[in-house]
Amino acid sequence: MTGQLGEGAEFDAIRAMAARWGSRAVGIGDDAAVLDGGLVVSTDMLVEGVHFDRGRLDDYAIGARAAGANLSDIAAMAARPLCLVAGFGLPDGFGGVEQLAAGLASYGVPVAGGDLSRAPVLTLSVTAIGRTDRPLLRSGGRPGDRLVVTGRLGAQAVSGYTLPVTPRLAEGLELAAIATAMIDVSDGIAGDLRRLAAACGCGATVWLDRLPLAAGATVEQAATGGEDFELLAAVSPGAQLPDWVTEVGVLSEGAAVELVDAAGTARELHGWDHFR
Repeated sequence: MTGQLGEGAEFDAIRAMAARWGSRAVGIGDDAAVLDGGLVVSTDMLVEGVHFDRGRLDDYAIGARAAGANLSDIAAMAARPLCLVAGFGLPDGFGGVEQLAAGLASYGVPVAGGDLSRAPVLTLSVTAIGRTDRPLLRSGGRPGDRLVVTGRLGAQAVSGYTLPVTPRLAEGLELAAIATAMIDVSDGIAGDLRRLAAACGCGATVWLDRLPLAAGATVEQAATGGEDFELLAAVSPGAQLPDWVTEVGVLSEGAAVELVDAAGTARELHGWDHFR
């Protein structure tokens, strides 16, 4: 799977690390690792100044965002969350531990433990653990599968990344009945589309004029803004779609991935890359 992570310096770094870990590192290239017994495990790190601005988000909202980002990965695997484990790195004088903890617990998922340390800036590392009898990987899509997305895109970019995160847990479970592959839209559909297509060994087309735009969002914000934490799924051609998804594209033969505007012109749009 590591050769199918997608493009960009961030994923080049992951490939280099995975080469040292070897084949026992199960799950690299998906939203979460898949373990024996149907357990799925996802870890995300949030660093002040990179993932959030303390001038825009209070401590409760930061804790909730850390939990929500991980639970979105659990949703993308069509799993049910079991618990969270959290590590906090706290700068000198930080007094918001209780609010961070309250935000972390705001989705009703138990927090089973974690770690605490000093750090130059506020840093949160959260691990979500879930369970599923049938994990939905990124790699199951085939040419002809339709691409659908939940919700609306671009809201976080419009708000300055201050809106609460809503992990699509129920939607992920329902999509599992018809989807062949799924990924959460954390880095913008322009980037996550490429990762899904690469994992499937397919090309893909997304029609930009079909993207469901959040209020006030431009097409560019919807395609590249990131942190919307909606779900992008490949769905069998004959499946009946629920009314809460929007069909935005299709998987295709070959390897070309295009985001096409209403005039039929391919746009050069890219999602978030930490190292670009």
